[in-house]
Parts: sequence; C-alpha cells; structure tokens
Amino acid sequence: MCTFAAAVHATATAAATVGAGSRASTADLLAAVCVGALIVLVVVWVVQRRRNPSTAASNAVPSAPLPAPAVGAPAARLAELQSTLDSNVIELAKRSRELENAARELEGLAHSISHDLRAPLRVVDGFATIVLEDYGDRGKPLDDLGRDHLRRIVAASQRMNSMIDTLLNMSRMTSRELAQERVDLSQIARELADDLRDDLKMRDPAHPIEFEIAPALKSDGDPTLLRLVLQNLLGNAVKFSARSRDARVQFGSRKEKELNVFFVRDNGAGFDMRFAEKMFGMFQRLHSSNEFAGTGVGLATVQKIIRRHGGRIWAEAVPAPAEGHGATFYFTLWDQGGDR
Repeated sequence: MCTFAAAVHATATAAATVGAGSRASTADLLAAVCVGALIVLVVVWVVQRRRNPSTAASNAVPSAPLPAPAVGAPAARLAELQSTLDSNVIELAKRSRELENAARELEGLAHSISHDLRAPLRVVDGFATIVLEDYGDRGKPLDDLGRDHLRRIVAASQRMNSMIDTLLNMSRMTSRELAQERVDLSQIARELADDLRDDLKMRDPAHPIEFEIAPALKSDGDPTLLRLVLQNLLGNAVKFSARSRDARVQFGSRKEKELNVFFVRDNGAGFDMRFAEKMFGMFQRLHSSNEFAGTGVGLATVQKIIRRHGGRIWAEAVPAPAEGHGATFYFTLWDQGGDR
C-alpha cells in the first residue's frame, strides 16, 4: 500500500508541476494524468500478484475446458448403492427373523428342560427319601419293596441322563455347518426302511410292515441331516403303526405350485389334531411312554433341521380306531430361505 500511495503522490505532483508552468498546455496536462494512471494500474497489478500468486498463475495460462461429467454416471452409482442397501436390509431382516426364532426356541427349550427334567428328579428325591427313612434311619433290612424303590431311582436317573445326552446330540447335529450336496432322498429312505424292517422282524416277527418308497426323490441339502430327518419320520411311522394289521409306511411327494412337498404316511395310531403343533416341542409327547417308547425330542430335531434347510413341516392325522386312522407328516425344503 505504501508503493500505491507513492505512485498516487507522484502523479499528483506531476500534474501540479505541469499546471503551474506558464508554458504548460492542455495536452501536456492530459499526458501527465495518463502516465500517472498507468503507474497506478501497474502498482495495483503487482500488489495483487504478491497476495495471490496462484490466481496470477492461473490467469497467466489459459485453462483448458473441464471435461463434462458422464451422463448417467451419478444415477448408476445411486442405483448401485440402493441395490446394496436393499440387500443389506433383506439380510438384516433375515438375521432378525433367525434371532427371533432362536429366542423362541431357547425359551421353549428352557421351559421344557425345567419341566421335564424335574419329573425324574422328583422320582429320585421321593424314593431316595423313602429308602433313607425306612432302611436307613430305622435300620430296616432291605427287602423287595426297598429294592424296587432303588430300581425306580436308578431308572429315573438313567432317564434324566438320556434326556441330557439327547439334548447334546441335538445341539451338535443342528448347529453344525450345513453341507450342500444333491441328496437322493429315495435311496436314503430305502436304506432306512431295510434297517427298520429287519429290526422289527427280530423284535416282533408276528407284525410285518410294508414300505412304499417313491423313486427319484432328490433335493439339495446336507445328506447327514436329511438322513436324520427321514430316520426320525420313518422310525416314528414304524413305531406307531407296528401294531396295526397290514401296517404300511409310505414315503413320497406331491406338487404344490411347482413346489415339491415330501411326506411320510402311516396307517398307525394317529393323534388328535388339536395337539398337532404341540408334538414339535422339545420333550413333548402325545402318547405315554408306556404305550410307545421315546424321548420326545425326535420331531423337535426334525423341525429344526427342516428350518435350517429353508422348509416347513406339518402333520395331519386321524386317531385310531376311526376309519382311515394314521398320520402323515409333510415337509418342504428351500421355500423359506434357509442356510444356503
């Protein structure tokens, strides 16, 4: 700014000097003013360059025109981001449903364990107390009644141990990583049917059973887990129909809107349809253990495996001795998502 002030002062001085001289003309005065103005412009330009050299450089070199943005590029990027967001939302919703199902299963499992494990514990506690009072405190010699009490204690403890083992096996089988193979369900069913038929011949030769296995039934999935599904369903069908005359078990499929619905059908004891959903709960039984043996965990395991394969399972039945008595268990695979 000092340089700028000096230039202005010099211009004014020059103008005054010219104006003071007797020999100065109008042309000389105009020339002096123009020279002063030029000096001022030069000084201003120099000052601006010192303050902003980048601006000076850019003004000194003519700039090339910037390339125009590609038409549609922002829209394509937005569409890509929207697609990614939609995929994340779908995945999040899927995981949320899985967590909700797991929470419900854990709640049901906790209720079942607390209820069903208490039953054998009550037996152990009750009979142990009797034995302690009658044969311990009173010094009574152990007789047949005392030995029966001890046998009941042992049986109850073994039953409780079996429940715990079953839970552990179920946890291991249903939490393992899901394999993906093409599985021949018909072949697995034939192998299981042969084993079940041979076992029934040894245990109860007076009640043979007939199997009808549809050919070429296949699906993608984990062969070990799908074998466990068929093992439970076919095993249950044999167990509940073995006492029937002309006992028959079928494994087949039907089409529902381009979807394969597999089924295992028997002509056995059947069940009351009011309790159709209850049977898939942990340790849930629709028949007493005196009628039909079992732990009440098989169908719960089957349902969990089917769900991991993105399917559903349900049942229909007519209880014996009504005409057409028996049960049919239906299941699908991969129509609900699953662990692919």
